[in-house]
Amino acid sequence: MSFGISAATLAEISLAVTAAGAAASAYGAIKQGQAASAASDYQAQVARNNQIVSNAYAKQAQSDGENQVAAKQAQTSQMIGAERAAMAANGVDLDSGSALRIQGDTAKLGDVDAMTIRNNAARQAYGYQLQGLSYSQQAGLDEASASNAKTAGYLGAFSSIVSGASSVAGKWAGYKTNGIFGSSYDSSFDNPADYG
Repeated sequence: MSFGISAATLAEISLAVTAAGAAASAYGAIKQGQAASAASDYQAQVARNNQIVSNAYAKQAQSDGENQVAAKQAQTSQMIGAERAAMAANGVDLDSGSALRIQGDTAKLGDVDAMTIRNNAARQAYGYQLQGLSYSQQAGLDEASASNAKTAGYLGAFSSIVSGASSVAGKWAGYKTNGIFGSSYDSSFDNPADYG
């Protein structure tokens, strides 16, 4: 049962379908590479945004630390003022002896507390800066991945085209050999000695 279609027509259809399949496979490989690239580009942008946020947190931590230092210094000044008022109310000479040492000790403890606050703020800011650096490096990796995905898509497309061309050529040679395209295979071309 031939349905009125010749073997040559069926062979041509087979070749066309094989070529179309290779083209569709190539197109799919390109689209897959583009989709993977777009996903990696998105991840890179997320990492860049996270880097910006981390850097803002670092600046905020430093600013908060300086505000806390200023508040601690004001508190220390108030404590020294309260000590001086209490000692003066009791008739103590404020500029010598124990009264002077107490004020000095209070000032030193206030300075130590202020330095501790400043160091803690710097450490917190540094942590945010490191986190920002990590996000920056991740963004770089994601950007490289995006580029690689595009390249892989194009290589996959090229591979599909080459494979499809090979398949079409193999089928065409087989059909030609079997005489489907009108003439049978001429084996006289198989002997290189015949050419010279």
